[in-house]
Amino acid sequence: MSAFHDGLEGFKGGNALLPFIKLIDDFDAQYQEIANDDTVFTFLTNKDAPRYKVVRVDLKEPSSWIDVVPESEKDVLESAFAVNGDKMIVCYLSDVKYVIQIRDLKTGSLLHQLPTDIGSVTGISARRRDSTVFIGFTSFLTPGIIYQCNLDSEVPDMKIFREISVPGFNRSEFQVNQVAIFSVCLFLALNSVLISPLDQFKVFYRNSLFLFAGFPVGQRNNLNS
Repeated sequence: MSAFHDGLEGFKGGNALLPFIKLIDDFDAQYQEIANDDTVFTFLTNKDAPRYKVVRVDLKEPSSWIDVVPESEKDVLESAFAVNGDKMIVCYLSDVKYVIQIRDLKTGSLLHQLPTDIGSVTGISARRRDSTVFIGFTSFLTPGIIYQCNLDSEVPDMKIFREISVPGFNRSEFQVNQVAIFSVCLFLALNSVLISPLDQFKVFYRNSLFLFAGFPVGQRNNLNS
């Protein structure tokens, strides 16, 4: 605005419109602002990236967009926040669990990966001017924990700030492990009978069958050998 003729005062009493530089003019994707440095803006977006990425654009070159954190090959970038001046905290959904990382805001390079248990990140509270981040977390063993993470130290200091306690339950006596299991079963659609093991497949190969591997991945009708 300081670059306008006589600033905003020059527009008073007239019909002239304020000049705009259009960065996003179509509803073709989602854009969430992460940070702004003078004429440079950083966004979290799914533009040409269904698993999301972090991009940067300069108002001086509004047609030139740079990938700061490219789209992951398999993980979904759930959120990204500027914090502690020149850093960024990002949260990925990776193999059905959440992963939290500290990255460089300018280059996107990985600085630290925070130690988190198997569970869900319910929210992240972070401000760019602060070095402290609050992370909401829940899992099979706890209805809710708020972690406080201090980024002032060389290695981020993460500790419990608040925790919902369940009377008579000590979560330290239990542990959660993630195990990848690939199972295949046959479902006989004709009379809704689950058939196992697979060596019985030849008996029912002429009926409608569903193949399961965690989720339905295929279907065959009237199979013929």
